[in-house]
Amino acid sequence: MKLSLFLKDTHMTVIEKLKEKHSGTSDEDIIKKCVKSAIELEDDDLIFGSAREQCGGGCFASEPQFEVVLDEDDFTKLKSIYQNQSYEFEEYDSEEEEISKTIRCILNFVDYQPDALSL
Repeated sequence: MKLSLFLKDTHMTVIEKLKEKHSGTSDEDIIKKCVKSAIELEDDDLIFGSAREQCGGGCFASEPQFEVVLDEDDFTKLKSIYQNQSYEFEEYDSEEEEISKTIRCILNFVDYQPDALSL
């Protein structure tokens, strides 16, 4: 599934740090690795359930940064996470923005707990 990824500058900074750590890796590859690792962790509450993932302002200020192609299974999993009512995500206008929200949460998690996911 190909989609435009809506990220904030802070998320691009996380991606840049990860690219430095894993030299020769593209933005898209970093995203795919983060998503795969988050799904393999099998602990959605750990990543998406914290108060820091709830919108505290500026949620809709994210901009399309680049396109990413996700596996259909990963896309479906991220969509189901977004639709999980217990996480109380804000409503977005498009599916791309919804999936981008889940990926922003994963990047936030990687930034706060860099050793929790295996990239």
